[in-house]
Amino acid sequence: MHAPRTFRKELPISLSERWRGLWDDIRRGETRLPTRVSIPRDHVAWTTEDPGEAFRPNEHYFMVRVNELYLADSREWFAKYDPMVLVVSEFTYDKSEQAVPFVVGPTLLEGKGQKAPEGMIFSDTRVAGLHPYRGGRLTLSVVLSRVQRENYAKKLLEIVESVAGVLDFATALGTYVKVGGVVLDGVQALFGIEEGAAPIIGYRKEFDPDAGDLLAPSFFALVDAPEDGVDQNALWVRENKLFEGASLEASSPFRGADYVLYSIVQSAARTDERTLPFYPLVERVQQSATSTDESDWKRAKGDMASLWQTLILSPDLTRPQARELAERYRAELEDLLGQAKEMTPLGGPTRSGPDEDVLALREAADIIDL
Repeated sequence: MHAPRTFRKELPISLSERWRGLWDDIRRGETRLPTRVSIPRDHVAWTTEDPGEAFRPNEHYFMVRVNELYLADSREWFAKYDPMVLVVSEFTYDKSEQAVPFVVGPTLLEGKGQKAPEGMIFSDTRVAGLHPYRGGRLTLSVVLSRVQRENYAKKLLEIVESVAGVLDFATALGTYVKVGGVVLDGVQALFGIEEGAAPIIGYRKEFDPDAGDLLAPSFFALVDAPEDGVDQNALWVRENKLFEGASLEASSPFRGADYVLYSIVQSAARTDERTLPFYPLVERVQQSATSTDESDWKRAKGDMASLWQTLILSPDLTRPQARELAERYRAELEDLLGQAKEMTPLGGPTRSGPDEDVLALREAADIIDL
């Protein structure tokens, strides 16, 4: 008798694994070796007084921006080709490694591009973040490609770019990751079809603090020129643009070749909490607290305890900001409960000090160890 056959269930390939496979194909292609520059921090005229320190896990947010895309020969570019910048950020999110692809193409160029006497400039767009830095490695891949105009590839690029822009990855990354696979499918198709996307220059850089790498707010340039043709010590960043010269004051815009200037930005807090998944619960607490029905007050207390836990466990918040929001929402609830009770019909109970409802709320909050 033959032993019964067993079937192994194939595990789905993660977005990170798919991207690494595609990156290997791009690297083996006909891309030219670019000049890759990490701009020294003292070569940057920072737009804020405090650009930030080394990233600390669970305390800082990070953002990735394409600050400038310069195309030296715009006549050839836009007569024959559309530019496409693909940026893929890999990092830890919600206890697993994620890859976030984003495409900067003709749609964004039409909205943010500027023609200069020597070429075409595109500046400042967010391609990842804000996301809490959870520790471990952050890997950035940047690829500048050209896509032939007036054919199927151009239409496909427009579709890929529109899909990437449908959802804002800056809010809840878990939602954006669901369309990230579609974006990567489209990019892979562009690279795979004849007369589709042709990568020109690309670079994949891994920052690993556990191995001694410094992960801090920084600027990076990817230049379509050989290394011996660019004086890296003469490169500067001013107003989020690439300059060259003997000093920052004596520098002028870099125009020697096509390039992509990108950066990692740090923030201690995010201001878009209204767009995060937990915010409907905040509104429910507020609605119940402003009712004159005592049963709604009890519901508000229970929802506040749930909200507290949701904030602390949110993958989209750092621990310090989760605490700050929890304290703020609790204070708002106490104030709303007090006002609601003062507005109770027939002159219901007024609050001269912390009442039983508020004390119970604080006890529920204290159970959750922050």
